[in-house]
Amino acid sequence: MKPLRKRANPGRRGFVGVMVLVTMVAAVLIATYSLQRVTRQSQMRRNQSNPQTSLLMESAVSLVKARLISDPGYSGETWNIPAEPGSLDLPAEVVIAVRPHEQIDLKSVEIQVKLGDEAPRVSRESLQLTLPLPQSEQDK
Repeated sequence: MKPLRKRANPGRRGFVGVMVLVTMVAAVLIATYSLQRVTRQSQMRRNQSNPQTSLLMESAVSLVKARLISDPGYSGETWNIPAEPGSLDLPAEVVIAVRPHEQIDLKSVEIQVKLGDEAPRVSRESLQLTLPLPQSEQDK
C-alpha cells in the first residue's frame, strides 16, 4: 500500500478559489459597464440625428406641397446631401415618391429619409401622407 501524500496547504486552495471568484465578478462588472457605455453612446447618436432627420422630413413635405402647386404631375425626386461642417453631421438621402390616389383630387406621398452611410450610424424614417391637389387643378 502506498503511503498517502500530504495535501498542499488547504488554505492555499481556498485562496485560489476566492481569487477566481473575485476575477469573475470583476470581469462581469467590466462587461456590464462597457455595455452600458455603448448603449448610452448609441442613444446619444440617435438623439443627435433625430432633429436633423425631422428637419429633412419637414423640408421634403414643404417641397412636395410647393411642387404640386406649380406642377400637379410632379412624381417625386431624390436628394443626396453630403455631410458638411456647419450643416449635416452625416450624409443624407431623401427620397420623395408621389403617386395618384384613389380619389382624383388627392395625391399619395411617401417620403423616406436616410441619415448616415455606415451601420450602426444609420437612421431611417419614412412618412406616408395624402395631399390634396391645388383648388385650380380640382376644378378641371
